[in-house]
Amino acid sequence: MEVHHHTHTARKKWTHYFWEFLMLFLAVFCGFLAEYELEHKIEKDREKQYIISMIKELEADTAQLKNVLKDSVRVHGIDSLVRYINTHDLTNLDTRLLYYYKRKYLSSVREMNFSKNTLSQLKNAGNMRLIRKKNVVDSLNKLDNKISEIEMQMELVYYHYQFHILHGAEIFNEWYYYPDSTRKRNFTDEQQFLNQPVAPPLITKDYQQLLKYSNLASNWRGLVRNYHRKLTTNYTFSSELIGFIKKEYRLK
Repeated sequence: MEVHHHTHTARKKWTHYFWEFLMLFLAVFCGFLAEYELEHKIEKDREKQYIISMIKELEADTAQLKNVLKDSVRVHGIDSLVRYINTHDLTNLDTRLLYYYKRKYLSSVREMNFSKNTLSQLKNAGNMRLIRKKNVVDSLNKLDNKISEIEMQMELVYYHYQFHILHGAEIFNEWYYYPDSTRKRNFTDEQQFLNQPVAPPLITKDYQQLLKYSNLASNWRGLVRNYHRKLTTNYTFSSELIGFIKKEYRLK
């Protein structure tokens, strides 16, 4: 009868299991750190891309705002038309001057089209969290509010513009704004326009219609002035914001 001897495996010490666990833990932990660092770097790169895009759009907006605000000088001339109508009656009105004022000062205002792609992406896609600097986030939110206010005011300007345009169609004959071989007109030179031998007639002889037109023009002037004030405030804010963001992110 044979006797089988069992082979005995030496038991591993607890320190062996400890080191195995430690090595596994370190491998997992280092992997986690590497993944976290990679994700952090990706987010920092995205933040920088958004910031650079934001600066470019702000620079484009401030350049456009300069051109739009040049229109404010022309709109101030509406005062001349309002004053002229209210200080004259039909017997001593020079219709050449009325036609000139109407064409020069009461044409539509320039519209400001803001570059909002970056701001919309930050706000709507939840990417504002990528902007780590709270003071920059606060400034971008202020910018968004200012743009919204301007766009609302711009809608009011264009909404009310149609009223004095429609009413003006009952007073002024647009045909007289088109030159032909016998009528040479220059609507950029006031004196040349006023020297026309024949004054263009008005469609209506009702002075109350003129006063109503004057009131509509005056109200519209107020809306446009408020629109331009908001644009001026936005121009100052945007110009300062460009420098502020560049300083915060150490950009040239």
